[in-house]
Amino acid sequence: MKIFLTGASGYIGGSLAKKLIENGHSVLGLVRSQGKADQLQKLGLDPILGSLDDSDIVTEVAREADAVINAANSDHGPIVEAVLKVLAGTGKPFVQTSGSSIVCDDARGDSESSRVFTDDTPFDPIPQKAARVAIDKLVRKSGIELGIRAIVICPSGPSLLEAIEKNL
Repeated sequence: MKIFLTGASGYIGGSLAKKLIENGHSVLGLVRSQGKADQLQKLGLDPILGSLDDSDIVTEVAREADAVINAANSDHGPIVEAVLKVLAGTGKPFVQTSGSSIVCDDARGDSESSRVFTDDTPFDPIPQKAARVAIDKLVRKSGIELGIRAIVICPSGPSLLEAIEKNL
């Protein structure tokens, strides 16, 4: 499978890229510099030079790919909107990485919580996480409204790759 991966030179994206290649996938990795592109090429990725704000590059590569994973910036709405637009009606997978901090509070260690959150647990995000929660909702809704196999994953452990590959 040809996978377009943003954040390919970062911690989450880099780890994903390595495992995806080991599992036989072709990875197109978005990077901002030629130096990072050279590093990724040595690892077996096909580097795509650009940034999340280069909507022409992002949409062109997303259109060519079999799946898209955004592991670059959970708070960057324009990348998500561009990818959802180009994938609409294709049935292709789109994985948005988010973070478990969407359910955080501002206790700063002064309180203990036994709450367990599932996909359906209602919560009000703190103001700093409201935009991310809105992006996550947009992605989840796109699966129904736009015909995309969309999922939001909050990386928190080694099962991230398993969760992503199940949804490709």
